[in-house]
Amino acid sequence: MRKQLGLALCAVLFLCATARAQNPSKDERAIRAVAAPWPDDWNTHNFKGLANLFAVDGDYINDEGVWLRGRGEFENWYANQHRQMYLGSEWTSNQVTIRFIQPDIAVVHLTWGVRGDLDQKGLPRKGRPGISTWLLVKLGDGWKIRSAQDTSGL
Repeated sequence: MRKQLGLALCAVLFLCATARAQNPSKDERAIRAVAAPWPDDWNTHNFKGLANLFAVDGDYINDEGVWLRGRGEFENWYANQHRQMYLGSEWTSNQVTIRFIQPDIAVVHLTWGVRGDLDQKGLPRKGRPGISTWLLVKLGDGWKIRSAQDTSGL
């Protein structure tokens, strides 16, 4: 009897895990909800909103190779840059693709465009397309960006 009960419990747990992995629609919607506010937060210079999309210990490498470690460093760096280089910039998100690595880990590719920013010399840059690669993890408070890297000028 004990053995049968143990096997039944294992079967139920397996079926629950399999069903979750095969139906990521709820998680996919939650991940898209992480990507959705990025343009508005960027365009309104809401650095706290952008930073809160990241895990506390999340890493971000921007399209110029600046490596920001942690939510606080991300928020501070972008707050500074949006007073100068990105002050007049406008971000547009285009396509978001999601691939689940595990039920609680996903890779997201986000194509985007930025225009109206300045280069390192303070001169206006041409608008440019780019792509971001995000590693998202499902934490106690929802899906968060654990690691991200941007590439521009595609």
